[in-house]
Amino acid sequence: MSRFFRTLIQLADKPYLPALAACCLIGVLSGCAGNAAIQRQQYDFGLPATPAVGNISTRLQVGLADIQVVPALDSNAMWYRLQYDNAQQLKAYAQARWSMPPAQLLAQRLKMQMLASGTQIISPSDGITAQPVLHIELDEFSQVFTTSANSHAQINARAVLSKGKIILAQRSFSVQSPSKTADASGGARAMLEASDALIGEMQQWLSQLAAV
Repeated sequence: MSRFFRTLIQLADKPYLPALAACCLIGVLSGCAGNAAIQRQQYDFGLPATPAVGNISTRLQVGLADIQVVPALDSNAMWYRLQYDNAQQLKAYAQARWSMPPAQLLAQRLKMQMLASGTQIISPSDGITAQPVLHIELDEFSQVFTTSANSHAQINARAVLSKGKIILAQRSFSVQSPSKTADASGGARAMLEASDALIGEMQQWLSQLAAV
């Protein structure tokens, strides 16, 4: 009988081996669960901030089209750029993600803020077709590191207000908000502040259009 088979027989007679194998299996599964828990760390925009009184006119009824994004933003990834190294390369945090894609986060926040400020958001199910429609294209939604310890949230977007096939107005927006910490948590907070700043600028723009 070969040494290999004699070793197998000897090991099979050890009463502690099943328990040892079970402990090893539990340890492996616990390690996997721990890693999964870290990777499942998610961020959203939380509850809407209280809008400033008189921030926007209530004269405007507007429909909101689905926000369009560049391909990189069509996921739950939290993107960042190392401007001091290679600003043209987008990188994603490995252990942090958004709870939903940026377009959905921004649309949800935008609706909450606009409704709270008095703007009437019209949906297709309302059966109203004469109102202008706000189209938003999101080009940048990332945390930009100017140094290894300093970063800010950067949002670049383009808004078009149209009625039927006629463009009523259009404008580009670019907002920044500094991150208090150079990590995903700081980036998420800064992105929330930048999103609110973007929404505030859009509301002012719409208010000015409504007053014309």
